[in-house]
Amino acid sequence: MSKHSVYMRWAKEHAAARFNLANSGMVGISTEDLVLEPGDVLINGDNRDGFAPLLEAIAALYQLKSPQEVVTAGGTSGANFLAFATLIEPGGVVLVEQPTYEPILAALNFMGAEVRRFSRRHENGYRLDLSELRPLISDKVRLVVLTNPHNPSGVMLPASEVGELCRMAEAEGALVLVDEVYRDLWFEAAPPSHVHLGPNVLATSSLTKTYGLSGLRCGWILAGDPKIAARMRRTFDLMDAGGSVPSATLALAALRQLPRLIARSRAIIDPNIEQVHAFLAEHAEWLDCVVPERSMTVFPRLKKEEDSHALYDWLRSRETSIVPGKYFELPRHFRLGFAVQPETVAEGLRQLSEGLRRM
Repeated sequence: MSKHSVYMRWAKEHAAARFNLANSGMVGISTEDLVLEPGDVLINGDNRDGFAPLLEAIAALYQLKSPQEVVTAGGTSGANFLAFATLIEPGGVVLVEQPTYEPILAALNFMGAEVRRFSRRHENGYRLDLSELRPLISDKVRLVVLTNPHNPSGVMLPASEVGELCRMAEAEGALVLVDEVYRDLWFEAAPPSHVHLGPNVLATSSLTKTYGLSGLRCGWILAGDPKIAARMRRTFDLMDAGGSVPSATLALAALRQLPRLIARSRAIIDPNIEQVHAFLAEHAEWLDCVVPERSMTVFPRLKKEEDSHALYDWLRSRETSIVPGKYFELPRHFRLGFAVQPETVAEGLRQLSEGLRRM
């Protein structure tokens, strides 16, 4: 049984660089970016099953019927882990997209799940192939897991497509978990949370990716069935008596001022989207890429090389980083992240351009 994430260990030890294009979230805010009032930060408080005002704020944000449909956890990865620990027994069959975010696979393997895969192909724009999925979803499948927007490609699936998957799963008695942490990057144009697609759907997210608040580790699971949420709270008891009250109160303060944080994130990401889209168009001789309308990552494929690790090594010598595709099961690809300051992206892309030409 694997008890570690290969990607997460690599990210902690090797991803950092002066020109970091391996990042997967918005560059972190400073204390000056949050306006805090007296009483906004508490050291202690009632956080036995989540900080009640935070649960209420998250429920209101997603237009849920009750705060009892929200379970808080340590970031989106913590939320996914908690959901898997609650829902999966050893030998339980779980369908997972391919490629996907490796810590999802690592967590499921840790739970002893029987992991089966369904394809999200570059050639199909990383869309779902419902005809492939239909025979895979059987009465033995306990859970279907996907990311939307997709990690690593950044592609957002239409709600109609995911909704059909959810109906197929419901007909077989299976649950669907959608990691939707990148959904917020669409800001006011974001579709409703996937939790609204059906009673068998759970959604996980956090404040980590879009708002530069990774340090708070504020994540959550949305469960339309309060009984499932209650089971997850009992599972959480095995891990902790309660979450961090200072983090919960800071997260609540952040939710109260989301418009300010959105304005900051938009000022960073919008010019970067333009830069990256132009770069990909200009480097079509070397790269083939499905380009999402909005994202903070893309997943190009090398046209002239079979493995991106040599490119990663060369860039590291130039204080620049990308994520080699082997961490997403596709060595010919690499993940390019661009939610850092525009000038950092510009220099990182300049180094990447040189590396591609040299290769």
